[in-house]
Amino acid sequence: MTEVHSYDPLAPDTVADPFPAYAWLRDQCPVHKTEQFGHPVYTVSRRVDVHRILTDPWSWSNRLGPGVGYAGAERTGDIQRFDPPEHTARRKFARPEFNPVEVASLEPKVRALAAQMADEMAGAPQPFELHDGFALPIPILGFIDMMGVDREDRVRIKEWADELVKGLSDPYLAGPAIGELRRYLLERVRSVRSGAPMNDGLLRTYATREFDGAPLPEGEVANMLSQLMVAGHETTTSLITNMVFRLLERRELWEQVCADPSLSEVAVEESLRFDPPVLGLCRTNNEPVELGDEHLEPDTKVMVLYASANRDPSGFTDPDTFRLDRPWSELRRHYSFGWGMHHCLGAPLARLTARAALEALVQRFPTLHLAGPTERIAPEFLWGRRRLLVGW
Repeated sequence: MTEVHSYDPLAPDTVADPFPAYAWLRDQCPVHKTEQFGHPVYTVSRRVDVHRILTDPWSWSNRLGPGVGYAGAERTGDIQRFDPPEHTARRKFARPEFNPVEVASLEPKVRALAAQMADEMAGAPQPFELHDGFALPIPILGFIDMMGVDREDRVRIKEWADELVKGLSDPYLAGPAIGELRRYLLERVRSVRSGAPMNDGLLRTYATREFDGAPLPEGEVANMLSQLMVAGHETTTSLITNMVFRLLERRELWEQVCADPSLSEVAVEESLRFDPPVLGLCRTNNEPVELGDEHLEPDTKVMVLYASANRDPSGFTDPDTFRLDRPWSELRRHYSFGWGMHHCLGAPLARLTARAALEALVQRFPTLHLAGPTERIAPEFLWGRRRLLVGW
């Protein structure tokens, strides 16, 4: 493991492989402070502190945004930005389409899409770039279908999503994409409400469903949909690429899944634990708080490192090894979908999509292998393989 003596979240070595730095934080500086973003940002890395913050949404707020910068009120409607009790009401508004029963009904479509992408992959030249050619299209096409918008728009949606996630480290980078995606969705919400024909899907449902006896303001609907759109495909794409990379990195693991495809469920959970697509997100404190040896004034940004908590030896045996024999009692402890009332709304869909993708690959490509160096995705607080060359 790389020797680490300090922590800089934007240092090239940290961005390339953050886990040695997270181990140093847990051991040497469990509450870390930096001013490099123009204001104090604290980082918590130990499982006990991560759990404490995630399970106390009354003290730790989402209203100022999940990134290191302070977001304004223009994102009203984004479920992630609400605190209880408003969060509870809006989650109830959005949840019916994401409950496990509804998601299970989507399984035939998701598996058919994964099989279709595997068929197209089989006819492509090698080496094959798995991110663009397989891992990206499955969740984005699946979610676009779920939204009820035109598939022809998927390239634009992906470009906007790439810009939006950069806002986690620099909110100014996301500004143009926020405006363009918002205008796109507002046009379609207005079109639905004017009586124009629209495919069945989340856009039509949220535009017409009542909240407290009246439709949500069109801006709130657009913001809710944009947040779900970005979260719904970017992280699932990374889940697929991370998982395939680790299984092929130690190829005996790939062979185990080929021999027993039921291991795909374990592989998905272990990938979430070992390589969470979201390394961490920020909360702010509503009241003055003592965190470790630090005194935090209200509305201080605190980065909650899910990825570090997922490898904390206090919660996981042999935490820095990717294992297909890890007991479920440990696998269920990971924080990659958050925890408590802010647990990711789309978690059942992400799990289904990743499992279907992996099973399609092992069935069609038992000889799959790595065929070149990988590259990580650009946003510093997200984690995935932007480039993953494979052959078979």
